[in-house]
This record gives sequence, C-alpha cells and structure tokens, in this order.
Amino acid sequence: MVPQALWGFNLRAFLAPEDWNRIRKDAYARSGSRCRVCGGRGPQWPVEADEGWAYDDERRIQTLKGVISLCPDCHGVRHWGKTMTEGRQDAALAWMAEVNGWNHTEAARCGEQAMKQWHTRSRHTDWQCDISWAIRTYSAVPIRDGETLARELNRKFVRQAQTRVGVRAGHVTHIEHLIGER
Repeated sequence: MVPQALWGFNLRAFLAPEDWNRIRKDAYARSGSRCRVCGGRGPQWPVEADEGWAYDDERRIQTLKGVISLCPDCHGVRHWGKTMTEGRQDAALAWMAEVNGWNHTEAARCGEQAMKQWHTRSRHTDWQCDISWAIRTYSAVPIRDGETLARELNRKFVRQAQTRVGVRAGHVTHIEHLIGER
C-alpha cells in the first residue's frame, strides 16, 4: 500500500513521457499484453502498467522493483485505496476472491489488512522514492522538475480522495483509513 505521502510519486511524474512510454510498452510486450496476475485482458484496453515497489518501513524508502502489466480489474485490486474512494470496492473484492479462490470474508479481510498497513505507513510524511531501477534498466533520465510535479500530484490526489470520501461517507467505514488526518 502506497503511503499517502507518496501518492503521485511514480514514473509518470519523474520521467519524460517517452521514457515512461518505453518502459510501460516493454511491460506490455513482455506479458503478451496479458495480465501478470490472472492472465486476462480488460474489455476497453487489454492491460495497464503497474509499478512494483518495495517498502522499507523503518527507513521510509519506497524502492521501485519493476513494472508489470495488469488487467484493469487486477489493477483496481492493487490500488485498493483508490478503488475504495471511487466506490468500486465491491467489484474489486469479488474479483480478488475469484482470482485467489477465496470467499468474500477472506477477500474483505485481505482488504482490511491492506488498509491497516496503509494507515501505519501514512502516519509518516518523510518517505523517499527511489526510481533507480528505471534509470539502471532503461537508462531513463529523471526530469528536472519531477519531484515538484510529484508533490503537486500528491496534493491533487489527496484532495480528490477527501472529496470522494466526503461524498461516499455513508458507504465507507473507517474514513480515516482512506485519507489520514492531514
């Protein structure tokens, strides 16, 4: 779960569009434009690029480990908090259960554990983002204003989540788990 302080800190913010497009298209090609989780494809577009991050919770560093292809349904599960703020959690829970062979309760428990992890990570605002994998693997060059763009995106995404949760307050329990106390 991406800590709130790092929402928007992704390759699209840090790299020129041509570098991001090269990396994501390579992920699509490596997977044959099929989802790396379920093997399926989305109805509107086959797959979407998903960045895989490792988290050092003690040093508070998010480290990019790679980019893979996911179908839109699996991508929605991977971005659980965003999916919840958009009110799509029921469909995502059903998909998570189906893909993993779980019942609804098991899928809901996984979602709750993910939100607990997000809440714990989001208590800290001093996270750092390491995209050296993209630099090493693709010779990508970070854009000069990437960090500024990422911070602007972060503020935008936090505002959007707050607005969405405000609209859906009747449908969302544990609102503080979605947007923190900023």
